[in-house]
Order: sequence, then structure tokens, then C-alpha cells
Amino acid sequence: QGLCPERDFKVECGGFSNSPVYSLKHVPDTSLLVTSGPRDSSLQVWQVSAEDSDVIKSLSAIPTENSTEQAWAKIATISTRAPWVLHGSRLNSVQITEVESLKSVYVAASRNSEELSSLAFLDCNTLLLCCAKGQLCLADIRQPQSPLEAASIPS
Repeated sequence: QGLCPERDFKVECGGFSNSPVYSLKHVPDTSLLVTSGPRDSSLQVWQVSAEDSDVIKSLSAIPTENSTEQAWAKIATISTRAPWVLHGSRLNSVQITEVESLKSVYVAASRNSEELSSLAFLDCNTLLLCCAKGQLCLADIRQPQSPLEAASIPS
């Protein structure tokens, strides 16, 4: 499921972005892509053209934290309610943005500035965040003001 190289796209020469792409995610059930790049840049939203064309065009940009000490934004996508992107580089900067309207849907409540290594949607209401030092946190977007909870992992 999702985009597959050689099946859905093939880059023969050139590219579609003027800046480095560190992560690329397809938004399920849409023709949209979201990319993240260097730590001081925004997330980019792209649209893959119809089947008779191979054009990927830029649609919009989603602002991220603009600090040179931040790591690049990790991203995950889901499309159950609306096309959403989960993004952040640190535990205290995690948020969900609605891809088409660019409205913020959720902002995590955390004082911890631990760097993230990855993040994911478990379902449309639950997020899993993995810190670079190995701590796992769960978040429920139905409770936006509640702090992120560290998940207990059996040894």
C-alpha cells in the first residue's frame, strides 16, 4: 500500500524539489506527498499529477519550528478523517496538521525536549513517539492537554 518506486514513479533525471528531501510520505487515499528536509525548512506538500503525466507539483508548505539546534522533522501521515501529517523533531514540538487547510489539529503537551527518532499513527486517535534515547511515548489526540505518557516496555 502506498507509493512504490519503479511501479508508481521513476526518476530518470532531475527531481521535483529544490532542497534536500530527508523523508517522503504518501498521504493514503490521496495523490498527495509530504516531504521534510533540513532542520530550518518547512514541510512541503506535493501533488502527483494524473496518470497521463509524470509531474509532481508543489502545493503548499507547513511551517515547522525554525531553530538551528532542532533536528529535521520526522513525519507520518494518515487519512481517516482528513489528510493529516504528524510531524516534529522533538517531543515538545509534536503536532498534527491538516494537509489541505494547513490548520493545526493537535499539539502535544510536553516539557521534555528529547529528540525524536520516529513517530507513527497507531490509529486515528493514538500516536506512538520514539525518542532518540529509546523512550517510547503514547499520546491520545482526544486529550490534547494531557501530557505525553512514557510507555512501559517489558525487559
